[in-house]
Amino acid sequence: MNPSDNPNIMPKPEPNGFVRTLNNMGYMTSGLDPYSQAFVDFAPGAPGPCLDVGAAYGVASLNALSNGAKVIANDIDERHLEILRARALERLRERLTLMPGSFPDGITFAPGTLGAVLVCRVMHFFDGPTIERAAAKVMSWLAPGGKVFVVGETPFIGTAKAFFPTYEARVKAGDLWPGIVENVAAHDPGRAGNLPSRMHLLDEATLKRVFSGAGFTIEKLGTFARPEFPPDIQLDGRESVGLIARK
Repeated sequence: MNPSDNPNIMPKPEPNGFVRTLNNMGYMTSGLDPYSQAFVDFAPGAPGPCLDVGAAYGVASLNALSNGAKVIANDIDERHLEILRARALERLRERLTLMPGSFPDGITFAPGTLGAVLVCRVMHFFDGPTIERAAAKVMSWLAPGGKVFVVGETPFIGTAKAFFPTYEARVKAGDLWPGIVENVAAHDPGRAGNLPSRMHLLDEATLKRVFSGAGFTIEKLGTFARPEFPPDIQLDGRESVGLIARK
């Protein structure tokens, strides 16, 4: 059996650390970006358990657990969560809850019960209305003082060069969702097999509008470099965008 076909074994990382997901919904990174690290740092003192959306094999969840947090790991593919649980030290598993389901509409929490939510490299798979629903639901689920941490890919990636003129034209025209790529295969044929057919590349203006509109106080927002990304994805140091916002 190919190891990647075994539901209890994480696929082998690419040389740059990308780990393929089992459901062809992109990749998990092997290390923490600055915004995910901020989630891990905040989680132990958060005013409630911490939700890791699209946790995949647990790069953020496992670090938050090790830091003392109570973690709810969510993923649309239950196989990812079983691998995550197997990777967790046995003594940490009592603070780990697995929650399979599609965020934001396939899972739910009582209002005011979560302390922090990480949505890392997930929203770039959503259309605009789904991003708005996600922000509104997270606002409801968080306790006062709770925080949301968001990371997504931007249009400023090497594999989106062919899309960039379209993005620029949409921004100039005032399009609310300028980063929607309708045909990923046409722009990124090399990785299209491990991605959905549509992507939504995000920018600072979009995240600011959505999360401010949902009632959050934005604490940090900006693009950042991804030197650990494969060379074909790197571009000019703005490959990802991150947001930290407080309820």
